[in-house]
Amino acid sequence: MASLELKSYERPSALALVRTVAAIIFRAVSLIAAVALATGVGVWSSRYMISRGSPLSVDSYGPWQHWRGLGRENADPYSKAHLASTGKLRISADSAGIFEARTDSQGARLHSSCNYKIDGASLPGLWWSLSVFDSRGRLIRNDADRYTFTADTIAPNPNGSYVVTLGRDARPGNWIPTGGAGRLVLVFTVLDPANGLSDEQRVERNKRLPVITRESCS
Repeated sequence: MASLELKSYERPSALALVRTVAAIIFRAVSLIAAVALATGVGVWSSRYMISRGSPLSVDSYGPWQHWRGLGRENADPYSKAHLASTGKLRISADSAGIFEARTDSQGARLHSSCNYKIDGASLPGLWWSLSVFDSRGRLIRNDADRYTFTADTIAPNPNGSYVVTLGRDARPGNWIPTGGAGRLVLVFTVLDPANGLSDEQRVERNKRLPVITRESCS
């Protein structure tokens, strides 16, 4: 009868067990970290696309951004989410130009701790409004009950141009209070006339958007 040769079982050392367990834990932690990072990047990018858009959904004119699909039935999901998150009126981009600015014309972030001058050109035959919001899209409460100026309420210059000022402290003229709102968002809306605008007229309109100048900060 053939004899069976049995090999003795060698119990792994404590050091080998520790190394094995550590390797398993490291792989698990790495996997969790990778999933968390991917989720975080996805959430951040989605929020950024909803808040700021991209060249696929937004046209930029200096500090002003125009969501070209805003209010349209065939708008992309980010444009629809942007409209829902800001609480803006559902005005189609086909009937109005809606422009948002979060920086001044030099690229610095708009903030209530600074004073600003907004120089607007004359827009004959077009109704417009200029409003200021906080970073969450809310009107800024103030004792003067001033939140916006329009083509009907502005005090223009003799040539039809106008100047609007933003700041905490009251001043004469077309002043909108910003209080302690922190970061600011300007919204400039220009309604198309009843007979609409041609592509050439829209291009000319977009060249005449207001210039935002920071005067001082405290």
